[in-house]
Amino acid sequence: MRRLLALLAVAVLTHALAVWALPRLIMNRVLSRVTAEVQTPSAVFFPPLTDHLQRRVVMPSPDLLYAGCAFDVSQRPLRIRADPKTPKYWSIALYAANSDNFFVINDRQAAGAPVDLVLRTASTTRLDPAVAAGAREVIAPSSTGLLLMRVLVTDYEREKDTVEAARRSLRCEPMGAPP
Repeated sequence: MRRLLALLAVAVLTHALAVWALPRLIMNRVLSRVTAEVQTPSAVFFPPLTDHLQRRVVMPSPDLLYAGCAFDVSQRPLRIRADPKTPKYWSIALYAANSDNFFVINDRQAAGAPVDLVLRTASTTRLDPAVAAGAREVIAPSSTGLLLMRVLVTDYEREKDTVEAARRSLRCEPMGAPP
């Protein structure tokens, strides 16, 4: 009976650690790679079009062009702006430190309007409304995470100017001075 209880305890502990720790370890690795590639916090990275040789993004699609930034809103909010003027699908998704997706906006929801977000944690001091006028406030469940922008590409060579301009419209800028 003792062995069975010990085995059950090990199984429960292993399961709990895997469910809690694995997503955080994966996200930590992704954030480390992104930060190393851009070498500036909150800087936007623009990986090349996905092919069979590279996987900078987890489970990449060869039909999507990516842009993104690692964020840390522990000290101050982040202003996120984009104006992807493309008639095709695009989306901006925010992921918490445990890899949970907590916010998405896409071309249909934006309805042609530019994206203007202020990302902060619940504990970050609210901004003066005049500073973030017109921006939509998004509360992050963790202070660090990843923003991933996707732009649909059907023929990169023909659409290059439009899709590159769409993804390069993404801006991730820390707001104000840290406390």
